Amino acid sequence: MSAAQLVSVVVPSFGHAHLLEDALRSVAAQTHRALELVVVDDASQDGSARVAERIFAEADFAARFGGRVHLLVHDRNRGAHAAINTGMRTATGDLLAILNSDDEYHPLRVATLVSALDEAGASLAWSRVEFVGTPGSPPCARECFRLRRHQDSIVRHPSLGFACLCSNVAISSGNLFFTRALWESVGEFDALRYCHDWDFLLRAVAHAEPIWVPRSLYRYRLHGENSYAALAEVAEDETAVVLGRYFRSVRDGALRNPLAPSPASWPGVFDHVMSRNGFWRHW
Repeated sequence: MSAAQLVSVVVPSFGHAHLLEDALRSVAAQTHRALELVVVDDASQDGSARVAERIFAEADFAARFGGRVHLLVHDRNRGAHAAINTGMRTATGDLLAILNSDDEYHPLRVATLVSALDEAGASLAWSRVEFVGTPGSPPCARECFRLRRHQDSIVRHPSLGFACLCSNVAISSGNLFFTRALWESVGEFDALRYCHDWDFLLRAVAHAEPIWVPRSLYRYRLHGENSYAALAEVAEDETAVVLGRYFRSVRDGALRNPLAPSPASWPGVFDHVMSRNGFWRHW
């Protein structure tokens, strides 16, 4: 991997017309030069697609990406997972990234994660997340504390794979950065309303051990429209789906990652983590 490695950034967009421009310009501001930008509007009703069209029409903006800018618009709302999948099918880079339409990248994000994957010989990475509010409205201090504590729990697990098993420590689909080869092995994001990102993350862990860059390179906006807040009522059912799917792969011997949480790779440790978290009911 190098500075010349093409990174495709997929932006699933829905109902964030007032925030989308900042998201897109944060991609253009990356120090890594070889970028492709794919925006997939999931039938927004607030003019989000027009915002993307206006920005893409700027000569300097399009030139920054070497003309590799794409806007796709769904004919009906299909969900975040479908928007991501549509974008991934269009993307041409060997490295793939996601940016939610209400979030932003730190200018060094892509360059840092490209180097991190290269140095570790890894195929999946994410960074520490900075929690921010919307313009003129700071984030809820209590929610920031909860999410920071959740994020900091990474270092208390036996491995990064175990951290992923216990919860979505990557926080958001927008924080995931991976190779096309991994994407092709893992498959598309599933039709889960709340846990599609955690499900993809755990399926990826079954294939390859991820890495975490403890530097705040992703700016996650906290506001009343966050999908995790709106869909919390379905979290319990989808958690059962996600964990059940991973444990089936363990039982079937389908793990390709020798460090993935399993009784064979982690004798004693696996059982302890399962019992401590009450996971045996999903086994």
